[in-house]
Amino acid sequence: MHYLLFYEVGEDYVSRRAEFRDAHLEKAWKASERGELVLGGALANPVDGAVLLFRGDSPEVAEKFAKADPYVTSGAVKRWHVREWKTVAGEDAATPIKPDAVAGGKKGLSDSSNAVGGGGSSRDKGLILRMWRARSTVDKSGEYVQHATKKVFPTLRAIEGHSGAYLLRRAVDGAIELVVLTLWESMEAVRKFAGEEPEKAVVEPEARAVLTAFDESVTHFEVVHRPEGTAK
Repeated sequence: MHYLLFYEVGEDYVSRRAEFRDAHLEKAWKASERGELVLGGALANPVDGAVLLFRGDSPEVAEKFAKADPYVTSGAVKRWHVREWKTVAGEDAATPIKPDAVAGGKKGLSDSSNAVGGGGSSRDKGLILRMWRARSTVDKSGEYVQHATKKVFPTLRAIEGHSGAYLLRRAVDGAIELVVLTLWESMEAVRKFAGEEPEKAVVEPEARAVLTAFDESVTHFEVVHRPEGTAK
C-alpha cells in the first residue's frame, strides 16, 4: 500500500529547517534505500509544507519516519498526518486497474519510457510533481479511470518534459476519492500541458460528467529525491 505523509509548517520553516536539512535528507535517503520512501519534497512557490510518499504494509512506515524526523523533533514542522491511498495506475501501483485493451497486451501505462523513477541524476533536478484531487460515485469512478488511463495519460506522454503519472483512489464516506499525480521535468513543461496559468486544473467535460466534485486548482511540489534503480 501507499501512504502520504503531510507536513504542516510555520512561516519561518525555510530558515528553521536549514540547521536540520542534512540530517533530514540523510534519513530520507536511508528510507528510500530500504524501499520505504518513494518520493519526498517540499511545496513550491511558496514553500509552506511538504509531502512524502511511502510504500509499506501499514501507515506505521510513514508514522515512524515522521516521529524521528529532525524537522519534526526540532519543531520546524508544526503538525503532520498520514493518509492511506489506493494507487490504481502507474508503474508501481499497489492495486493496478488496467483497461481491457492494456490487459489484452496493447501498449499501457507501464511504458518504461514514462514510468516514475530514477534518482540522483542531473535529470532529476527541478522535477515537479503536480497533484489534483476529485470525487466520484462508486458507480461512476470506473468511468473516470477509463478516461484518465485511455485518454489523458496517453496525451501526457506526448508532451516533452512529462515524466510519469499516478492515479490514486480510495473509498471514503460512501464515495470514491481520486488523486492524480503527474511528474514534470520543469514548470515550463507543466505549462505545455496546463497553459499560462498552471495552478488552474485542467478538467475536460468528459471528466466533469462523472465527477461529483473536484479541485479547481492544483498543487505543485518540488521533488527532493526519488529511489535509485527505478525504471524511467
